[in-house]
Amino acid sequence: MQAVVFPAPQKLSIEEVADPHPAPDEIVVEVAEAGICGTDLHIYRNEYQSAFPVIGGHEFAGRIVELGKDVRGFQIGDRVSVDPNLNCGECHFCKLLQTNHCLNWQAVGVTRPGAFAEFVAVPARACYAIPDGMSDAQASCIEPVSCVVYALNRMRIHPGDDALIFGAGPMGLLLVQALRHGGAARIVAVEKEPARRTLAEKMGALALASDPIPADRLRELAPYGFPVVIDATGAPAVIAQALRYLAPRGQYLQFGVAPQGETVPWAPYEIFRRDLTIIGSFALCYTFQPAIAWLANGVIDITPLISHTLPLADFERGFREFAAGRTLKVHLRP
Repeated sequence: MQAVVFPAPQKLSIEEVADPHPAPDEIVVEVAEAGICGTDLHIYRNEYQSAFPVIGGHEFAGRIVELGKDVRGFQIGDRVSVDPNLNCGECHFCKLLQTNHCLNWQAVGVTRPGAFAEFVAVPARACYAIPDGMSDAQASCIEPVSCVVYALNRMRIHPGDDALIFGAGPMGLLLVQALRHGGAARIVAVEKEPARRTLAEKMGALALASDPIPADRLRELAPYGFPVVIDATGAPAVIAQALRYLAPRGQYLQFGVAPQGETVPWAPYEIFRRDLTIIGSFALCYTFQPAIAWLANGVIDITPLISHTLPLADFERGFREFAAGRTLKVHLRP
Protein backbone atom coordinates (compact mmCIF):
# COMPACT_ATOMS: atom_id res chain seq x y z
CA MET A 1 0.00 0.00 0.00
CA GLN A 2 0.98 3.65 -0.33
CA ALA A 3 1.75 5.54 2.89
CA VAL A 4 3.28 8.82 4.05
CA VAL A 5 6.31 8.01 6.18
CA PHE A 6 8.26 10.33 8.46
CA PRO A 7 11.54 8.39 8.38
CA ALA A 8 13.35 10.90 10.60
CA PRO A 9 12.72 14.41 11.96
CA GLN A 10 12.11 17.00 9.22
CA LYS A 11 11.82 14.32 6.54
CA LEU A 12 8.87 12.75 4.76
CA SER A 13 8.31 10.49 1.80
CA ILE A 14 5.49 8.60 0.11
CA GLU A 15 6.46 4.96 0.07
CA GLU A 16 5.19 1.52 -0.80
CA VAL A 17 4.90 -0.36 2.50
CA ALA A 18 3.43 -3.69 3.50
CA ASP A 19 -0.32 -3.89 4.03
CA PRO A 20 -1.20 -4.20 7.73
CA HIS A 21 -2.68 -7.40 9.14
CA PRO A 22 -4.78 -7.41 12.29
CA ALA A 23 -3.77 -8.91 15.61
CA PRO A 24 -6.53 -11.04 17.15
CA ASP A 25 -8.15 -8.00 18.82
CA GLU A 26 -7.63 -5.60 15.92
CA ILE A 27 -9.38 -4.57 12.73
CA VAL A 28 -7.98 -3.19 9.49
CA VAL A 29 -9.60 0.01 8.28
CA GLU A 30 -9.48 1.20 4.68
CA VAL A 31 -8.97 4.92 5.20
CA ALA A 32 -11.67 7.02 3.55
CA GLU A 33 -10.51 10.41 4.81
CA ALA A 34 -7.79 11.65 7.17
CA GLY A 35 -7.04 15.13 8.48
CA ILE A 36 -3.69 16.85 8.88
CA CYS A 37 -3.35 18.25 12.39
CA GLY A 38 -0.98 20.68 14.09
CA THR A 39 0.26 17.74 16.15
CA ASP A 40 1.48 16.15 12.90
CA LEU A 41 3.70 19.21 12.42
CA HIS A 42 5.12 18.77 15.91
CA ILE A 43 5.78 15.10 15.18
CA TYR A 44 7.51 15.99 11.90
CA ARG A 45 9.68 18.55 13.73
CA ASN A 46 10.47 16.12 16.57
CA GLU A 47 8.65 18.35 19.08
CA TYR A 48 6.28 15.65 20.30
CA GLN A 49 6.39 12.24 21.98
CA SER A 50 6.79 10.24 18.80
CA ALA A 51 9.17 7.63 17.46
CA PHE A 52 10.77 7.45 14.02
CA PRO A 53 10.13 6.14 11.48
CA VAL A 54 6.37 6.55 11.74
CA ILE A 55 3.36 6.74 9.45
CA GLY A 56 1.45 9.79 10.70
CA GLY A 57 -2.28 10.45 10.77
CA HIS A 58 -4.56 10.23 13.82
CA GLU A 59 -7.76 11.98 12.66
CA PHE A 60 -9.56 9.60 10.32
CA ALA A 61 -12.50 7.47 9.36
CA GLY A 62 -12.97 4.56 7.01
CA ARG A 63 -14.46 1.17 6.35
CA ILE A 64 -13.54 -2.16 7.95
CA VAL A 65 -11.91 -4.57 5.48
CA GLU A 66 -10.48 -7.22 7.84
CA LEU A 67 -11.27 -8.49 11.33
CA GLY A 68 -8.99 -10.12 13.87
CA LYS A 69 -10.16 -13.54 15.01
CA ASP A 70 -11.27 -12.33 18.48
CA VAL A 71 -13.18 -9.24 17.34
CA ARG A 72 -16.88 -9.09 18.12
CA GLY A 73 -19.46 -6.39 17.48
CA PHE A 74 -18.15 -5.26 14.09
CA GLN A 75 -18.52 -6.57 10.55
CA ILE A 76 -16.56 -6.11 7.36
CA GLY A 77 -17.96 -3.06 5.60
CA ASP A 78 -18.86 -1.16 8.78
CA ARG A 79 -17.89 2.51 8.79
CA VAL A 80 -15.86 3.56 11.82
CA SER A 81 -13.90 6.39 13.32
CA VAL A 82 -11.04 5.60 15.69
CA ASP A 83 -9.89 7.08 18.99
CA PRO A 84 -6.13 7.10 18.33
CA ASN A 85 -5.18 7.28 22.03
CA LEU A 86 -4.61 3.72 23.18
CA ASN A 87 -4.47 2.80 26.85
CA CYS A 88 -3.64 -0.42 28.65
CA GLY A 89 -6.68 -0.39 30.95
CA GLU A 90 -4.61 -1.79 33.81
CA CYS A 91 -2.20 0.86 35.11
CA HIS A 92 -2.70 3.32 37.98
CA PHE A 93 -4.18 6.07 35.80
CA CYS A 94 -6.36 3.80 33.71
CA LYS A 95 -7.97 2.52 36.90
CA LEU A 96 -8.72 6.14 37.80
CA LEU A 97 -10.38 6.57 34.37
CA GLN A 98 -7.58 8.96 33.40
CA THR A 99 -6.73 6.96 30.32
CA ASN A 100 -5.07 9.86 28.51
CA HIS A 101 -2.36 9.57 31.18
CA CYS A 102 -1.93 5.82 30.79
CA LEU A 103 1.56 4.76 31.82
CA ASN A 104 1.68 2.54 28.73
CA TRP A 105 0.09 5.11 26.40
CA GLN A 106 0.38 4.64 22.67
CA ALA A 107 -1.25 6.51 19.82
CA VAL A 108 -2.15 5.68 16.24
CA GLY A 109 -0.09 7.94 14.00
CA VAL A 110 2.26 8.88 16.84
CA THR A 111 3.88 5.77 18.32
CA ARG A 112 2.41 3.25 15.86
CA PRO A 113 1.43 3.41 12.16
CA GLY A 114 -1.33 5.87 11.39
CA ALA A 115 -3.86 6.83 8.74
CA PHE A 116 -1.76 8.71 6.19
CA ALA A 117 -2.00 5.46 4.28
CA GLU A 118 -4.45 3.33 2.37
CA PHE A 119 -5.02 0.99 5.33
CA VAL A 120 -4.37 1.04 9.08
CA ALA A 121 -4.65 -1.63 11.77
CA VAL A 122 -6.22 -0.53 15.06
CA PRO A 123 -7.60 -2.17 18.20
CA ALA A 124 -11.31 -2.87 17.85
CA ARG A 125 -11.95 -1.34 21.29
CA ALA A 126 -10.83 2.05 19.92
CA CYS A 127 -13.39 2.03 17.10
CA TYR A 128 -16.71 3.86 17.06
CA ALA A 129 -19.53 3.24 14.60
CA ILE A 130 -20.29 6.19 12.34
CA PRO A 131 -23.99 7.20 12.36
CA ASP A 132 -25.96 6.87 9.14
CA GLY A 133 -25.92 10.14 7.26
CA MET A 134 -22.60 11.34 8.67
CA SER A 135 -20.10 12.14 5.93
CA ASP A 136 -16.52 10.88 5.86
CA ALA A 137 -15.38 14.47 6.33
CA GLN A 138 -17.46 14.82 9.49
CA ALA A 139 -16.39 11.43 10.78
CA SER A 140 -12.72 12.23 10.33
CA CYS A 141 -13.28 15.31 12.52
CA ILE A 142 -14.66 13.33 15.46
CA GLU A 143 -11.19 13.15 17.03
CA PRO A 144 -10.47 16.92 17.05
CA VAL A 145 -14.01 17.68 18.20
CA SER A 146 -13.60 15.16 21.02
CA CYS A 147 -10.45 17.05 22.10
CA VAL A 148 -12.58 20.20 22.35
CA VAL A 149 -15.23 18.35 24.36
CA TYR A 150 -12.53 17.15 26.75
CA ALA A 151 -11.17 20.69 27.10
CA LEU A 152 -14.61 22.01 28.04
CA ASN A 153 -15.01 19.16 30.52
CA ARG A 154 -11.74 20.25 32.15
CA MET A 155 -13.03 23.77 32.82
CA ARG A 156 -16.38 25.36 33.58
CA ILE A 157 -18.03 27.96 31.38
CA HIS A 158 -20.50 29.92 33.47
CA PRO A 159 -23.53 31.32 31.66
CA GLY A 160 -22.71 34.81 30.45
CA ASP A 161 -18.90 34.45 30.65
CA ASP A 162 -16.78 36.37 28.16
CA ALA A 163 -14.03 34.27 26.58
CA LEU A 164 -10.83 35.27 24.82
CA ILE A 165 -9.23 32.83 22.38
CA PHE A 166 -5.76 33.29 20.93
CA GLY A 167 -5.71 31.56 17.54
CA ALA A 168 -8.55 30.97 15.08
CA GLY A 169 -7.14 28.07 13.16
CA PRO A 170 -9.21 24.90 12.81
CA MET A 171 -9.07 24.08 16.52
CA GLY A 172 -9.68 27.66 17.59
CA LEU A 173 -12.73 27.80 15.34
CA LEU A 174 -14.05 24.57 16.85
CA LEU A 175 -13.58 26.14 20.28
CA VAL A 176 -15.52 29.23 19.16
CA GLN A 177 -18.48 27.03 18.21
CA ALA A 178 -18.23 24.96 21.38
CA LEU A 179 -18.09 28.02 23.63
CA ARG A 180 -21.04 29.58 21.84
CA HIS A 181 -23.12 26.49 22.62
CA GLY A 182 -21.56 26.14 26.07
CA GLY A 183 -22.95 29.36 27.51
CA ALA A 184 -20.38 32.06 26.71
CA ALA A 185 -21.93 35.48 26.14
CA ARG A 186 -19.15 37.01 24.08
CA ILE A 187 -16.18 35.36 22.40
CA VAL A 188 -13.19 37.38 21.24
CA ALA A 189 -10.77 35.65 18.86
CA VAL A 190 -7.31 37.06 18.20
CA GLU A 191 -5.86 35.80 14.91
CA LYS A 192 -3.31 37.05 12.36
CA GLU A 193 -4.90 35.62 9.20
CA PRO A 194 -7.76 37.75 7.75
CA ALA A 195 -9.65 34.78 6.27
CA ARG A 196 -9.67 33.03 9.62
CA ARG A 197 -10.90 36.17 11.34
CA THR A 198 -13.75 36.33 8.83
CA LEU A 199 -14.74 32.75 9.67
CA ALA A 200 -14.55 33.46 13.39
CA GLU A 201 -16.91 36.41 12.90
CA LYS A 202 -19.35 34.21 10.97
CA MET A 203 -19.30 31.74 13.85
CA GLY A 204 -20.27 34.42 16.33
CA ALA A 205 -16.95 35.77 17.61
CA LEU A 206 -15.53 39.27 17.60
CA ALA A 207 -12.27 38.80 15.69
CA LEU A 208 -9.21 41.01 16.15
CA ALA A 209 -5.91 41.07 14.27
CA SER A 210 -2.99 39.74 16.29
CA ASP A 211 0.08 41.40 14.83
CA PRO A 212 0.72 42.83 17.35
CA ILE A 213 -1.66 41.57 20.05
CA PRO A 214 -4.23 44.40 20.46
CA ALA A 215 -3.66 44.97 24.18
CA ASP A 216 -5.49 48.31 24.37
CA ARG A 217 -8.55 46.99 22.54
CA LEU A 218 -8.71 43.91 24.76
CA ARG A 219 -8.54 46.05 27.89
CA GLU A 220 -11.27 48.26 26.45
CA LEU A 221 -13.48 45.22 25.87
CA ALA A 222 -12.76 43.71 29.29
CA PRO A 223 -11.36 46.35 31.69
CA TYR A 224 -11.10 43.82 34.51
CA GLY A 225 -10.02 40.93 32.32
CA PHE A 226 -11.80 37.97 30.73
CA PRO A 227 -13.22 35.18 32.91
CA VAL A 228 -11.91 32.65 30.36
CA VAL A 229 -8.73 32.88 28.30
CA ILE A 230 -7.71 30.06 25.94
CA ASP A 231 -4.52 29.57 23.95
CA ALA A 232 -5.10 27.68 20.71
CA THR A 233 -1.80 28.67 19.09
CA GLY A 234 0.83 26.72 21.01
CA ALA A 235 3.16 29.69 20.42
CA PRO A 236 5.28 30.44 23.53
CA ALA A 237 5.38 34.17 22.72
CA VAL A 238 1.58 34.28 22.80
CA ILE A 239 1.26 32.06 25.86
CA ALA A 240 3.69 34.26 27.80
CA GLN A 241 1.27 37.20 27.55
CA ALA A 242 -2.00 35.34 28.05
CA LEU A 243 -2.44 35.63 31.81
CA ARG A 244 -2.37 39.43 31.73
CA TYR A 245 -5.82 39.37 30.06
CA LEU A 246 -7.36 37.04 32.65
CA ALA A 247 -9.80 38.38 35.23
CA PRO A 248 -9.37 37.62 38.94
CA ARG A 249 -10.64 34.10 39.61
CA GLY A 250 -10.41 33.52 35.86
CA GLN A 251 -9.64 30.24 34.09
CA TYR A 252 -6.77 29.90 31.64
CA LEU A 253 -6.83 26.89 29.32
CA GLN A 254 -3.65 25.72 27.59
CA PHE A 255 -5.15 23.97 24.58
CA GLY A 256 -2.53 24.66 21.88
CA VAL A 257 0.42 22.26 21.67
CA ALA A 258 3.69 24.05 22.40
CA PRO A 259 7.03 22.44 21.47
CA GLN A 260 8.49 20.24 24.21
CA GLY A 261 11.08 22.05 26.29
CA GLU A 262 9.71 25.57 25.76
CA THR A 263 9.08 27.71 28.84
CA VAL A 264 7.24 30.97 29.55
CA PRO A 265 7.88 33.64 32.23
CA TRP A 266 4.77 33.64 34.40
CA ALA A 267 4.82 35.34 37.83
CA PRO A 268 3.70 32.93 40.58
CA TYR A 269 2.72 35.86 42.80
CA GLU A 270 0.17 37.00 40.22
CA ILE A 271 -1.34 33.52 39.99
CA PHE A 272 -1.60 33.51 43.81
CA ARG A 273 -2.80 37.10 44.24
CA ARG A 274 -5.48 36.97 41.53
CA ASP A 275 -6.86 33.50 42.33
CA LEU A 276 -6.10 32.24 38.82
CA THR A 277 -6.84 28.72 37.62
CA ILE A 278 -4.50 27.24 35.01
CA ILE A 279 -5.79 24.19 33.16
CA GLY A 280 -4.08 21.82 30.77
CA SER A 281 -5.97 19.70 28.26
CA PHE A 282 -4.12 16.73 26.76
CA ALA A 283 -5.84 14.90 23.92
CA LEU A 284 -9.16 13.39 24.98
CA CYS A 285 -10.65 10.99 27.48
CA TYR A 286 -13.91 9.14 26.80
CA THR A 287 -15.24 12.06 24.74
CA PHE A 288 -15.81 10.44 21.35
CA GLN A 289 -19.52 9.81 21.96
CA PRO A 290 -20.43 13.43 22.81
CA ALA A 291 -18.32 14.59 19.85
CA ILE A 292 -20.28 12.26 17.56
CA ALA A 293 -23.53 13.65 19.00
CA TRP A 294 -22.44 17.26 18.40
CA LEU A 295 -21.50 16.53 14.79
CA ALA A 296 -24.51 14.35 14.01
CA ASN A 297 -26.91 16.99 15.33
CA GLY A 298 -25.29 19.99 13.71
CA VAL A 299 -24.05 21.64 16.90
CA ILE A 300 -20.56 21.74 15.38
CA ASP A 301 -20.21 22.54 11.68
CA ILE A 302 -16.91 21.43 10.18
CA THR A 303 -17.81 22.29 6.57
CA PRO A 304 -16.18 25.75 6.51
CA LEU A 305 -13.07 24.44 8.26
CA ILE A 306 -11.96 22.05 5.50
CA SER A 307 -10.22 24.20 2.91
CA HIS A 308 -8.49 21.45 0.92
CA THR A 309 -9.21 17.79 0.15
CA LEU A 310 -6.30 16.07 -1.60
CA PRO A 311 -5.18 12.63 -2.74
CA LEU A 312 -2.39 10.96 -0.80
CA ALA A 313 0.02 11.70 -3.65
CA ASP A 314 -0.35 15.43 -2.92
CA PHE A 315 0.39 15.08 0.80
CA GLU A 316 3.65 17.01 0.77
CA ARG A 317 2.11 20.03 -0.96
CA GLY A 318 -0.83 20.07 1.44
CA PHE A 319 1.43 19.58 4.44
CA ARG A 320 3.72 22.47 3.46
CA GLU A 321 0.76 24.78 2.81
CA PHE A 322 -0.78 23.82 6.16
CA ALA A 323 2.52 24.40 7.96
CA ALA A 324 2.79 27.85 6.40
CA GLY A 325 -0.70 28.78 7.61
CA ARG A 326 -2.08 29.12 4.08
CA THR A 327 -4.87 26.57 4.61
CA LEU A 328 -7.39 25.63 7.22
CA LYS A 329 -8.02 21.92 7.62
CA VAL A 330 -6.41 19.75 4.94
CA HIS A 331 -8.01 16.33 4.41
CA LEU A 332 -6.55 13.41 2.50
CA ARG A 333 -8.48 10.79 0.60
CA PRO A 334 -6.06 7.88 0.15
